[in-house]
Amino acid sequence: MSGHERTVPVSELFPGSVAAFRAPDLTDKNFLTFDIEEWYHVNYPGIDTSGYREKPTNLEPLVERLIDICGQQGVRTTCFILGDVGRQTPAVVKKLHANGHEIASHGCAHESIYPMTPDQFSADLKLSCDILENLTGEKIVGFRAPSFSVKQETLQWFYPTLESLGLRYSSSVFPGQTFLYGIPDFPERVHYPVVNGVTQKILEFPVPRIEFLGKHMGLYIRLFPAWMIRRKILADNRRGRAVILYVHPREIDVDQPRLPLHGFEKLIHYWGIRTCEDKLRTLLSDMPGRFCAFRDVLPASAPAGRG
Repeated sequence: MSGHERTVPVSELFPGSVAAFRAPDLTDKNFLTFDIEEWYHVNYPGIDTSGYREKPTNLEPLVERLIDICGQQGVRTTCFILGDVGRQTPAVVKKLHANGHEIASHGCAHESIYPMTPDQFSADLKLSCDILENLTGEKIVGFRAPSFSVKQETLQWFYPTLESLGLRYSSSVFPGQTFLYGIPDFPERVHYPVVNGVTQKILEFPVPRIEFLGKHMGLYIRLFPAWMIRRKILADNRRGRAVILYVHPREIDVDQPRLPLHGFEKLIHYWGIRTCEDKLRTLLSDMPGRFCAFRDVLPASAPAGRG
C-alpha cells in the first residue's frame, strides 16, 4: 500500500447507501466505552508530553473506580487501551478483562493516524494488539484511533489494514468536523463503509455528535448535563440508532496534573471534570439494560465478500 494515493472526494467515498452489508440490529442498544490512557496522552499541536512518560501516575486506582461504577449497574464496556499502558501498567488490562470488559486497541503510544504511512500504522496496530493479546489470551477485534484521527484521505488504507490484522470493527470516526478531528458527511449510523465503491469488511461505529449552540460537538459526558445526554440517547434509540459514550480515566480525576494548555484547548480539556463521575453514575442508574460492549452485537462472522 502506498502513502501517496490521491485524495478522493467524500461524494465518491460514500455513494448512495453505505450500508451495503447488513449491520447488526441495535434496537435499544448503546455502548459505554473507555479510552484507557494516561492523563498526558493528548494530540494538541505544540504540546510535548515526553517528559511525563516515566513518572508514576494514578491510572490504576482511576480504572478501579470505573470498574466499580460499572459493576454496581452490571454494565460491560469496551475498553480501548494503549499498548504502552499494557507494557507499563499491565495490571490495568488484567483487571478490566477479569471484570468482563472487552479489551480493544487504541494504538501503541497515542499517535495520530493521519500522519502515518500505511506500513507505520500497521506496525503500530500490530504491536498494540500483540501486547494486549499476551495479557488477556484473547484475540483483539476492535480499534479506536487516538483523538479520532482518521481523515478522509486515510480511509483507503485504514480499513484494509484493520482487516489484514484480523480486526472486525472500528469506532474511530467523528461524523462531522471539529478543530481537531472529523470527516464531514460521514454517515452517522453503524455500518460497513463503502470506500471507492468497495464495501469494507470492518464495521464502523461512528461516535455521536450533538448540536449545541448551533454547532456540532462530540458527546462528552463531562461537557453536557445528564438530562441532555439521556434525551439524546432516547431520541436516537427511537430512530433506531445506537449512542456511543466515551470516557477517559482522567475525566474523573479532579486532582490530575495540568498540561500547559491555554484558551479553548484548556476549556474543552478540563471543563466538567468535577461532575463527570456523578453524571456517569446517574446515566447508568437511570438507564438500566441499555449499555453493552461492542463485541456483544457483532455478527457471528465478517461479511463473506465485497461489492
